[in-house]
Amino acid sequence: MDKLFVPLVIVSQIFAIAILVLLGIWTGVTLGGFAWDGSMKHFNFHPLLMVLGMVILNGDGILVFRLFPMFSKYTSKLIHLILQGIVVIMGGIALKAVFAYQNANNWDNVHTVHSWVGFTTYLMFGLQWICGFLIFFFPKLSEDYRGAYMPLHRYFGLALFALAIVSAISGIQEEIMFHTEVPKGRKYNDRQLIGDIMGLVIVAFALIVGYLVTNKEYQRKEKPLENDDEKQPLAGTEMKQTSSGSIQAADP
Repeated sequence: MDKLFVPLVIVSQIFAIAILVLLGIWTGVTLGGFAWDGSMKHFNFHPLLMVLGMVILNGDGILVFRLFPMFSKYTSKLIHLILQGIVVIMGGIALKAVFAYQNANNWDNVHTVHSWVGFTTYLMFGLQWICGFLIFFFPKLSEDYRGAYMPLHRYFGLALFALAIVSAISGIQEEIMFHTEVPKGRKYNDRQLIGDIMGLVIVAFALIVGYLVTNKEYQRKEKPLENDDEKQPLAGTEMKQTSSGSIQAADP
């Protein structure tokens, strides 16, 4: 494996931690903290959960198959499934928060480019998760169907991650423009400065994740037994060995 792999993984996780720290300061301090009361503090759950979920956990979920080659493929798939499932839940709560905030203030919902792109991205992400669960995990379609769908799953996984980055950056910029007044004599206030830095770190994190995922040298090297296991038509199907030594799938 390329000598750059481990350093790039470490840097990606440093960026992920930096995003988390900046996000916590931005939403918890400069934007005023959190409350479930229809105020601006209610809105703050939206950027917190969306960036934490759709950017950080989503990016690390994509990297699971690169980061843990020592795990079985089934274990890696399960971790990937769980992480992405958590993202779906966090995104749903984040949408509930922003809709509740806007409704409390008598504002229209989904009325900007950020909201249209972000809402569409979340819906497609949820659909991607459902399709992945049904096709690869349970009931787990036949090998032919899984093989046919896999290129689409990989493409939309990266495409939706890219759209999540676009949504995050546009959302940060929208928040800065709509709710920030710059004091006279200053180019930046804390809300702008932290938001801009966080946006740059998000882009850097996304670029490294994209490189690690698309570089073929870093792809998981499958073991023969894993290939046999992947040919099982249904989740939970057990493999048994015949008297001739060949391996066949046994119904659960």
